[in-house]
Amino acid sequence: MPHLSVYTPRGGRIFPYAWRFESALVLILFTLTACASRHVADGFLVDEARGFRIPLLRDGWRQLQVEGTELAFQAEPGGQIAALFVSCDEEQPIALRTLARRLFFGIRPKRVVTQNAISLHGTEAVHTVLTGRLQEADVMVSSYVATAGECVYDLVYIASPDTFQDRLPEFERFVQGWVFTKTGSGTQVPSPDLR
Repeated sequence: MPHLSVYTPRGGRIFPYAWRFESALVLILFTLTACASRHVADGFLVDEARGFRIPLLRDGWRQLQVEGTELAFQAEPGGQIAALFVSCDEEQPIALRTLARRLFFGIRPKRVVTQNAISLHGTEAVHTVLTGRLQEADVMVSSYVATAGECVYDLVYIASPDTFQDRLPEFERFVQGWVFTKTGSGTQVPSPDLR
């Protein structure tokens, strides 16, 4: 097959299908930028694109790869789960309590133990504790739902009622370590010492 090229009036050459190479290059750069904007540093997951950082759970927690989560851990032993979900595709603002209710679809029957509006590092949030059944097992859940900009952040801890309290303090440190890092977010960025 002959090598074809087109010459421009200024003496440059354009190869046929050059736009495909350009598209591929843009895709590669976008992927590399997305990967580079999310990294682990000093025991924290740092997401520069979304402007937050959160501590990694260690000592007795195994990191899980769970579709739909930014970060998930399972306690060993015990089986408790701690996870961070981030969704940045909401088109219209939705009340935090409504967002919190969405998080509990699939838990039936459920009983809300407490639900309070709180401030989480200067960001409005709703903290909910509830009990219920999920896939034929009794569960107890502690969740924090917060919004910032166009993103919704769900920090969730789920365990059997018998083991719920065992790892709850570690989950609370996980939540308290979650902070915004973007200076334009309007939130104060504390420097927590989680050691």
